[in-house]
Amino acid sequence: MGKGRRKSNLIPFRGRSPSVEEGVFLDPTSRIMGDVTLRSGASVWPLAVLRADSEAIIIGENAAILDKVLVEAPMGHKVLVEEDVIISHGAILHGCIIRRGALIGIGAIVLDGAEVGRDSIIASGSVVPPGTRIPEGSLAMGIPAKVVRLVNEQELAAKKEQLAELMEKSEQYRKIFG
Repeated sequence: MGKGRRKSNLIPFRGRSPSVEEGVFLDPTSRIMGDVTLRSGASVWPLAVLRADSEAIIIGENAAILDKVLVEAPMGHKVLVEEDVIISHGAILHGCIIRRGALIGIGAIVLDGAEVGRDSIIASGSVVPPGTRIPEGSLAMGIPAKVVRLVNEQELAAKKEQLAELMEKSEQYRKIFG
């Protein structure tokens, strides 16, 4: 973002201001509050809220935070979303770590201290309880989320294709919204 240009959806809190690198798509209806870092190529879609008024939130390169996602970093639990991650519509991330290439399904919830491994998928509507570790390359589902099998090559390819499509769309939206 250019110097002197402040978007109304970037909200400082207690001396901590969001940091947005070049090439980020930030929908104008999203809210980015406090100590949030958005790395290059990340996208934050309509009505998403990233609230870092206690701990930091870091969103990695080319990560997509889709519509109506809530990301909060409560006291003692930062949020780290590594590169090439998709956080699907209506998901909630609360004080957790999401490793590179993971996909969090629609409406899934990942709670304090949980860690989702690289290239893993959390099925829609699942709840990952506090402190849970989902191993790399796993498909987890249910309440509470349990690993049911390994992610297959088709799922990995579909996830990669979905991310590419989101990146292409976010570039178009960046041109529209500036």
